[in-house]
Amino acid sequence: MATVLIVEDSPLVVQMLTMVCQGAGHEVTSFESFQGAAAYLETTLPDLIVTDLNLPDVPGGDTLSELRAIEGVADTPVIIVSGRPRQELQEIADASGAQGALSKDDGMPVISAELPELIDQLTG
Repeated sequence: MATVLIVEDSPLVVQMLTMVCQGAGHEVTSFESFQGAAAYLETTLPDLIVTDLNLPDVPGGDTLSELRAIEGVADTPVIIVSGRPRQELQEIADASGAQGALSKDDGMPVISAELPELIDQLTG
């Protein structure tokens, strides 16, 4: 079992990602804002972070850089989730140092199938 932090501004997506992670046996904490997640990360370090690429309350709009700037988070695996096409997200993940990328455009059945495998690969 891994501890997973979900940072996503859509309550529906948070609910779905949480169900997928909990269904795979992982412990989940979620925030609908970057600021809430940043405050949490100051005291608690999860095994893995699943984050939307574009959060409205991120200074400068670069969620990954802001996450990595928090003390202790630099070595935490990150999976980005966004409504961009899969190939574009994978390129962003590769360039930014994220360990995985899932496109909301692929739909929840695909995310439900791929997310648990990614978590297991990155935390196992």
